[in-house]
Amino acid sequence: MSTAHYQIAIIGTDLAGLIFGALCAKKGYRVLVVGQGTQGALYEHGGHTLARRIELPHGLQSSPVRRVFEELSLGLELRNLPKVLEPGFQVVLPRARINVTTQEKLLQRELRREFPGSDAAIATFLRRVAEIDAQVEEVLKLRPNLPPSGIMEGFQFRRLVKRFPFLDDEWAIEDPLATFPHGHPFRAFVHAAFRCVCGMLPARPYPATFVRTVTALLRGGFHFEHGPNALRNLFLGMIAAAGDVKPQGVVAQIDVHRGKARSLVLRDRRQVVGVDLVVCNTDPKRFAALIPQEQQNEEYHHIIHTLQPVYYTFVGNFVVRARAIPEAMARHVFCVGDVTQPLEEDNLLHLARDLDVGTATDDREVRLLSAAMKVPIGAASGGVRTAHALLDRMQRRIEDTLPFLGEHLLLRHTPWLKADEEGEDIDPLELQPAYGEAIPHTLGTSPIATVTGYKNILMGGDASFCGLGHDGPYVAALNLFEHAQGRVALKSGF
Repeated sequence: MSTAHYQIAIIGTDLAGLIFGALCAKKGYRVLVVGQGTQGALYEHGGHTLARRIELPHGLQSSPVRRVFEELSLGLELRNLPKVLEPGFQVVLPRARINVTTQEKLLQRELRREFPGSDAAIATFLRRVAEIDAQVEEVLKLRPNLPPSGIMEGFQFRRLVKRFPFLDDEWAIEDPLATFPHGHPFRAFVHAAFRCVCGMLPARPYPATFVRTVTALLRGGFHFEHGPNALRNLFLGMIAAAGDVKPQGVVAQIDVHRGKARSLVLRDRRQVVGVDLVVCNTDPKRFAALIPQEQQNEEYHHIIHTLQPVYYTFVGNFVVRARAIPEAMARHVFCVGDVTQPLEEDNLLHLARDLDVGTATDDREVRLLSAAMKVPIGAASGGVRTAHALLDRMQRRIEDTLPFLGEHLLLRHTPWLKADEEGEDIDPLELQPAYGEAIPHTLGTSPIATVTGYKNILMGGDASFCGLGHDGPYVAALNLFEHAQGRVALKSGF
């Protein structure tokens, strides 16, 4: 028998589901969050705080972000919590270093210095991406459910396609970088940050994946005074005030009857929790495996089973003496080794310093340098030896930019490796996927749909709308919220 009942149960702690949970709690729903083994952006190893992932918050001025904070009555927090980075980030090419600043005249000066003779072509590119981004912003303000489900939503979507042709999956966007030949350093400059922060890397760029992310990045990056977990903790606090948060809890099974989730079986003491709506807020495949095989919707589970990333993001942490960090180094740096080669593996690194201390001053004797790169998914099957080899490759590439790293290195580690009684092994929970092609009618931004093959199970998490960069979790949360209100009645009274 159920020992408790919740209207909304969220499995996992990805940002999208926590935003959704806060919206539901604010509305009056009783919400449960089960951690499901996931953790925050930081972890402890060897007596040091290290980064599990590297995030560059951007696009906080967008309509989905503003909408969420307005719905939650957090307008003041949106103004005060994020701190503008200046410069927002740096891009280091073999023969150039560009500071991307929010000050337009300074940015123009940087671009003229590093890409001489390309002023007109760069201006044309910036103007075109701004035009397309304005249309994407207009669509997001309308808040369509993507992909559309049902006759009415399908009709509304077709009307939108007439106004905004790029919504049609068959519409091939022209390349805004067409005037720059392959191998041109400006191409590498634009694609470097985009490929690092976007969770969708399709064969051809969609306007809402490429243009949206590039435009938001050029408007500046942010960080938070209380560190990289600040937003997650903010939304978790709102949920806890109106429901329950079990960060160490693990769902062992989702009981489904006639296509509807009825209860969750928690691993701790085999507690059974009744639910009206269940939201996946973690890896879709691990979530789907929680439903017993005899209760599964075979057609839907086949879709989830065939969902495959094209890359994993490999993160390495390097604890160094302060002298290893150049004074002019920005909080985030994108390093390209060879502009004529694909921007993958160690040819493109995302470096970030001091992710463990929020906005604290840089006067510590020991500092944290974190790096990330996209690697083929087969790298994870290589085991511990491959993980150490990737760390070696990463360190060599970092030393191309920071030549004194090795002299001041105190510790290095990757969250891919976990230690147990038998030694080290790859931790599957630490594999951060980047996906290829999107499903139809999602602006090319999402490899999964919010609606599932079950009556009261919805999909959220990091994969949902991951092509929108930092906008993605907010769009996913709003999409979830629209569907939830149509599925769960809000009870009033006592």
